[in-house]
This record gives sequence, C-alpha cells and structure tokens, in this order.
Amino acid sequence: NLQTPTSPCHNPCHREQSTSLNGGLFGLDKNESEEPPSPPPNDASLPTRVLEIPVSSIKQGGLRFALGLHLVGLQDKGTWRANQASENVLDMFFKDNSAMFSLILEDDAIVIDRFGRPSLAYVLQESLVLHSVLDEINTLAFEGDIEDENRLLRLEEPGDGIEKARGTLPARKA
Repeated sequence: NLQTPTSPCHNPCHREQSTSLNGGLFGLDKNESEEPPSPPPNDASLPTRVLEIPVSSIKQGGLRFALGLHLVGLQDKGTWRANQASENVLDMFFKDNSAMFSLILEDDAIVIDRFGRPSLAYVLQESLVLHSVLDEINTLAFEGDIEDENRLLRLEEPGDGIEKARGTLPARKA
C-alpha cells in the first residue's frame, strides 16, 4: 500500500528550498566558484613556519643524529623534551604543553615549524633553543678541517641562510 504523494511535503522539518537529493548537506549545493573556508585564526593543529634554511646538500642521517644529540643536551631541568618523530623529523616539546616545534630535514632545506598556542614563556625559551640550534648548524656547515663534500650539510649560495634565519628570531641570550 505504498502511495506516492501528489502534493508537496509541508512538514516544517524538511527543507523545501533544496531541489537536489543531498538536501544541501555538506555544502554540495553550493556554487563551485566559492572559495573554500579558511581555517580558524590561530588553529593550533596547523604549523607555523618559524624558519627555513635552504641547503644544496644534506646527509640526513648524520645530521639528524648530530642535531638530535644537541637537542637532547638542551633537555635541562625538565623545560624541554626531545623526541625523534621520524627519520627526518626531530620534535621538541615544552614543559607547559602550550606548543612544540619540529625540526624537519628536507632534501633542499632545514625547516622549523611550530605547533600549538605558545605561551610567553615558550616563545622566550624557543628563541634561546633555536639560536643554539643555529649555532650548531653553523658549526656543522663551516667549522673544522672537513672537506666540503664530507660535510653533513652545505648551504645554498650565497651561504647566508643561517644568518637570515637568525634574523627572524627574537634577540638571543647575551
């Protein structure tokens, strides 16, 4: 006894203005020319690029090991906790859990991304740690009696990527 209604549905719970089968759900009836919604401001799940150092050559395994040891050495008084997230990512977590940063070794760059909503204490401590990391990268790139082809990394010419990255950070410890 299934009957087909001959008049439109007048139930207020149904959307009469929708003519498609999806009922306007999930934005499927929207005009395709509309721009996608932008993420909410300060979305803690999205990374914020802190700095990027272009490199012409990188030995990821050796550099990850050297920088990992450096970051472990910075784990003082429980302020920071270092973690190797993957073969090319080292994470540093701050004690108040407001934020963390990832040091990412890419084929053509060393990148630092921040995640979270950093507290003032985090921002000040992050700056000190990142200046220290840049000092270590500078040592690995330029110091010692090592042939260029044997270095863990070589910067893109003109070779000022570390100083440019340093210029984006707040002042360093005196």
